Amino acid sequence: SFRTSPIVDRVLDSNPLLEAFGNAKTVRNDNSSRFGKFIQLQFDAEDPTHAAYAGKAVPSAVLAGSRCEVYLLEKSRVVGHEEEERTYHIFYQLLAAPNEEKAEIWDGLVGTDNESFAYVGH
Repeated sequence: SFRTSPIVDRVLDSNPLLEAFGNAKTVRNDNSSRFGKFIQLQFDAEDPTHAAYAGKAVPSAVLAGSRCEVYLLEKSRVVGHEEEERTYHIFYQLLAAPNEEKAEIWDGLVGTDNESFAYVGH
């Protein structure tokens, strides 16, 4: 694995979570992206002068963080979708969680499943 720091791990591990909030089942694709995202990676770069003195043609850089912009979210999918389609994956994942975890998020979720909510339940 190329992961070398907790920051790299966090950036890479955030993608499945972002996709759960932005992907949904459609007629043509079980995991269709219903949004766009732009991830800006932020690097801590070595001073070019110090790099040159060390004999490096290119200064080294270390990932220091990231910033994610979400755009074009298909908001209509939250409140409506075709019979054979689903809304965003995050709703189904949340409702499939154990009741103990649901209670930590919102106690109104305890004892619920997909059929408990009109927008998720068909």
